[in-house]
Amino acid sequence: MRHNAKGPRLIYLFREDSSMLKKIGKASILCLIFILLVQISNGNAKTHPFVIVDIENISRYNEDRIFFQHIEMVTDEKIDNSIASLLIIKDSKVYLFRDGYDAPENVATHRLTLEMENRLIPDLWENKADGNPDYIQVTDRRTELLKNVTQDFVTKNFGEFYKNARDSFLKKHVAIFTDLMVNRKNTGLFVRREPLAKRVYDTGPVKYFISATAKTMAEYIYYAEDADGDGITETFMVSIPDGFHWGYQSGANVIFIYNNQQEDIKNVIGKLAHNAYYGTPEEEQVIKETFPKSEDITNMIEDVYRTVKTQN
Repeated sequence: MRHNAKGPRLIYLFREDSSMLKKIGKASILCLIFILLVQISNGNAKTHPFVIVDIENISRYNEDRIFFQHIEMVTDEKIDNSIASLLIIKDSKVYLFRDGYDAPENVATHRLTLEMENRLIPDLWENKADGNPDYIQVTDRRTELLKNVTQDFVTKNFGEFYKNARDSFLKKHVAIFTDLMVNRKNTGLFVRREPLAKRVYDTGPVKYFISATAKTMAEYIYYAEDADGDGITETFMVSIPDGFHWGYQSGANVIFIYNNQQEDIKNVIGKLAHNAYYGTPEEEQVIKETFPKSEDITNMIEDVYRTVKTQN
């Protein structure tokens, strides 16, 4: 089952007069802005602004909360190109785990040395995300209680906790997004599918970019994206417009997975964009269960096309 729609264009928003905008609810405006941010009108090009989460910059600490961020293959050499962060706030204490952590000050020093020597600068972010945390920081609001960047210590003491919390959290939100797909006629699921440009030497079938956006009654905004047309979702974001953040354009504030390459995360989010366009197994089962019986169609035909006998 296919669901295709063209995304809104930015210019349309500004053509609306102010009186019209006032009639649109706050949640609708926020949802539209989110769609515009993640769906750029220039072909399949995408921008997903983000800032790596930092406890010092968190906007508030007075609520229980969990956030997961996973970033891979960022082209900016000044940003860690493979890092995951799990942030937990509970009872005003903050727990931050990182996987693939490289000390920024060490990277900056190394880069400066290479630049002074006029040498080619390789990838200086040597530690890559692999599912094993190598950094932990615990604070009571902003007062630091513990900090350790030794992988042996962090993985041995908190590795299982990290993976269980991360997987449970992701599976919960994947289930919510899947439910939004199953009930797409009531949840405003927005799906975009566009062909990817082929190179001269490409001989295979055309591949398609697919993205999907939906919003819950609680105003959680979900976004899934398969950018390279391989059928696997690489980018998955969940955000809520409640003001929680850690800086300007810090990105989705519940889940921010960007260009994932990890198999364990693929196993959780991998089919989201594909299912948004082609339909979920749950939707197929509903259709099978509600499919009309043959005799019902026969009776309908007889009823709709009933003939009236004429008297001679």
